[in-house]
Order: sequence, then structure tokens, then C-alpha cells
Amino acid sequence: MVRSLSFIHLFIILAVGYIGGALLFREIPSEAVERWIAFYDARVVEGREAGVIRPIGALVSFYIVAYVFARIRQTRPLVLFTGALKSVFFGLASSYLLGSGMKMLDYTVWWFPFQFASCFLFLLYCAVLRPPYFMQSTIGKRRNPRALPILLFLSACVLLGEMAIYYWILR
Repeated sequence: MVRSLSFIHLFIILAVGYIGGALLFREIPSEAVERWIAFYDARVVEGREAGVIRPIGALVSFYIVAYVFARIRQTRPLVLFTGALKSVFFGLASSYLLGSGMKMLDYTVWWFPFQFASCFLFLLYCAVLRPPYFMQSTIGKRRNPRALPILLFLSACVLLGEMAIYYWILR
């Protein structure tokens, strides 16, 4: 029961963050939205001019920030917040793509499935680093970091798959 609660908890964080990003898109001027989205994934705003390094750098920076937050006792509650923030960026960028007239096929093949998987894997990473409140009593005193390399490897595979589709198939 606790394991299924944790997946439900992570899906709710992902859904609320995505919807929050979509609502945020409606309230912020387009210039500010473009700057925020350029931090998350510059390919959304700049296209092929963004290069290969920027999406990798953004993904790595999210993982490093979450890891640093997990290592410092005072900032541990911010670990899942970092995952929620990535979900908000996902919703914001999705709304921008759909609002800018992107083809629905490109959105459904390239953007949504890979970003959804990337956000969920990142939320799993955050939950392993700092378990949700209802799992802390079942895990015990120490967390089990054995899943971290697997999650990092899966995230790298998702990113490589997404980049392959973006650079060789869609553009």
C-alpha cells in the first residue's frame, strides 16, 4: 500500500505542476515566459540554434540541485519542491509550444512523452533522495540509494532518445 501511495503522490505532484505551469503561461507576458522556458529547454524557444549542450546542462543542473538539497539537512524539504518546479516548467513549455502553433504530431511524438517520462523519473529520483512524509516511517533511519544510479541511467536514456527524435527525425 505504501509503494502505491508513493506513485500516486508523485503523479499528483506531476499533474498539479503541469497544470500550474499551463495556468502560469496565461498570466505571464510572453517575453518572460520565453526567458524561463529557455532555461528549461532552449530548443522550445530557439529551435536548432539552442544546440545539444543546453538540454543536457538543464537536466544535469536539476539533478545536481536536488542532490545538494538532499545532502544539507535544512534544505531537504526542498528536494520534492525541485521536482515540482521541473513539472511546472514542463507545463509552461508545453503551453508555449501548443500556443505557438507547433504541429500536434511533433508535440505528441517528441515533446510530451519524453518530457513526461523525464519529469516522472526526476520525481522518483527526488523521492529516493528524500522520501515523502508517509514513507519515512516505513523506510527506517537510512534511505536506500541503490536506485539512484538506475534512475540516472534511465534519465540519460530518455534524454538521448528525445534528442535523437528531435535532431534526426523531426527537424
